[in-house]
Amino acid sequence: MFFHIGHPLNPSQILIATVRLLIFFILLSEIVFAEVVINQCFVSFKEKLPIKAKEEIEKKYKLTKLKDFILTRASLYETTSTLPIEEIISLLRQEDTVLFADFNHIQHTQSIGLNEPRLGEQWYLENLGKPVNFRQTKQGSDIGWTEAMSRYSPRQQRVVVSVIDTGISADHPEIKDRRAYMPAELDGIQGVDDDGLGYVDDKYGWDFIGNDNDPSDLNGHGTQVAGILAAHSKNELGISGIAPNAVILPMRVFNEYGGGATDDRILSALGYSILGGVRIINLSLGKGSAFSIPIQDALYNLEKNFDVLLICAAGNGGEDGRGDNLETTPFYPASYLGNVILSVAATDENDELAIFSNFGKETVDLAAPGVNMLTPDLSRKTLQVENFEDDLSGWQFSSTMQGVKWERLTDQNGNRWLTDSAYDEYGYLADYGNNVSSSLQSPTIDLSGTKGTTLKVRIYHDLASSFLFFSYDTLWIEVFSNETSSWSTIGQVYGRSKRGGSLYQFDLSSFDGQTIRLRFRLETDSFRTADGVYLDDLEISGVSSFEKGLEQYAFVSGTSFAAPVVSGVAAMVLSHRPEISTKQLRDILLTTVREVEGLSEKVLSGGIISANAALTKADKTKVFLDEGWHYHREKWVYSSADNKWHYLATDPGQIFNWKNAQGASSWEELDSSELEGWKYHIWPFLFNPSSDSWEYLRSETMWLGWKGDNQKWHFFDQELNSWRWIEE
Repeated sequence: MFFHIGHPLNPSQILIATVRLLIFFILLSEIVFAEVVINQCFVSFKEKLPIKAKEEIEKKYKLTKLKDFILTRASLYETTSTLPIEEIISLLRQEDTVLFADFNHIQHTQSIGLNEPRLGEQWYLENLGKPVNFRQTKQGSDIGWTEAMSRYSPRQQRVVVSVIDTGISADHPEIKDRRAYMPAELDGIQGVDDDGLGYVDDKYGWDFIGNDNDPSDLNGHGTQVAGILAAHSKNELGISGIAPNAVILPMRVFNEYGGGATDDRILSALGYSILGGVRIINLSLGKGSAFSIPIQDALYNLEKNFDVLLICAAGNGGEDGRGDNLETTPFYPASYLGNVILSVAATDENDELAIFSNFGKETVDLAAPGVNMLTPDLSRKTLQVENFEDDLSGWQFSSTMQGVKWERLTDQNGNRWLTDSAYDEYGYLADYGNNVSSSLQSPTIDLSGTKGTTLKVRIYHDLASSFLFFSYDTLWIEVFSNETSSWSTIGQVYGRSKRGGSLYQFDLSSFDGQTIRLRFRLETDSFRTADGVYLDDLEISGVSSFEKGLEQYAFVSGTSFAAPVVSGVAAMVLSHRPEISTKQLRDILLTTVREVEGLSEKVLSGGIISANAALTKADKTKVFLDEGWHYHREKWVYSSADNKWHYLATDPGQIFNWKNAQGASSWEELDSSELEGWKYHIWPFLFNPSSDSWEYLRSETMWLGWKGDNQKWHFFDQELNSWRWIEE
């Protein structure tokens, strides 16, 4: 019950007071829970209101108009009244002459990525000039990502980027929710090629090494590339990817050692990307390969017939550790011809070209950060370590030569090795004998819980060999597992290693999940003898699943990691303006770089990718579907550019022809059937070849057009004077 002093209120007064109080609390909540400009408000007056009535309201609440807007009937006002803004708005809403009134809210950027705990170590997103990973940085040497996020407004929520690399670690918390998928396969029948692309059960990409549907990363490179591009930006773990709305379609063309990417696998992966409707492809080859005519042919085809952009690393130079000039030393795929490719050089934290980065005034398009990059990495589990310093229980020795055994020897540097021939019977350093079979066998080792298991071991070997007599004393490295009945050879060494031994790596992945024993077996012949074999620093490890709290990250460098920076910005732009073509996207990225003096003669654009400038230009970019198109029938358009029919809905549509008449020139409406055989030039104006005159189109509702390049419906935006993609 509400009371007036001395007078009870009737029910209608109580209701009015209650409503007003409720409105007050609603308005107050807007102040408390949302930030507003305290002396401004929007006001829209009712239609056909006399100017004098409007002026009375403005005077009553001390309102001064600041601006009008194209898309809203409201005007922005500033008030000098002493009343709180929430009370002014409450009163305005009760005025009969006011259609609506509202606060001028203060908007904030999306929270995407800004709470990731290691964001400060991603200097390439925002460089504040603070040391990162014990390296000094230069303030401002970044891609303008934080500023870009303030204008980033994604209209396409999932932009698929194909990463042709070593695969990805699908269970890394930064990656697992960032995978693209094939919808038909995801909901399809096991063992059936549901989408007809030629790959069975390819739910999340394809492994072109194993020719299966599991593109798991056993190397780390692909996971690192994918993380820079699209790491989870809202999980409050680790880092943020550059493109918050990008998802990764992984294609494994490299094995666990970074090899195996043959031309046919690259071509197959490119074809798979196109079948999957991908518009951005990241190909971070760091070492390059020889020129391939089929790949060059494929790239010409991509440029001519598909709406796709291929972003490639410029390469990491030669064995001297310094980048090469691609004008004189081509590097593929970056040096292939055509405009479907963007080749990317790497810069460091100080805006300087990385010492290892290739460059080329005409052949490398732009630069991006690629040094000291924080990325997600694989989780590697060590299963066995043996340095032969301590107890050797469980190791077994055998030899066909009596009195010979494997034993430890300490070298002049104090390092302990296990060798087949340490000392002779008199205590002197010994050589091995002729026609000897001597072996060292490990205890059992459990390889469960890992993939891509490898054996690393340092071996110094001095083994007799003669090409002329075809004599090679050899150390065989072998494996016996609980699932086999014989020893399997995984490697062999012969000849002489470098001083201090060589570090060898052997593939144990075919024994993943099994229990094994290792054997080092030395076989000699009767030609001559030598010093023998010395083993140290044995380690068996593999890629394992993640456990909470043990997420792995690494700092990496290379042009391989500059390319996904550009791919990430490209994905941001396509999410922000999905209707633009990749040709326009390429132009946007190249013409909005942040120019750097030291790069003017090193890369074509003379600068470093800028996410903020790219989004700014994308906002102003117009899209025309009419270039190279022809009308045919009333609602159908034929495009000579892509050799496809396109539907044009007008409902109702009108066509006007400009009639020049003495003193009475005007637009005259024509029959829409007369569209046949016409060409148009710049929307909405058309040229009629039969009358040699210009006409224009008008629709009372909306013009719709189907664009074959990106398989999307578009509408014509009269304000932007451009075609825009319709979100489905």
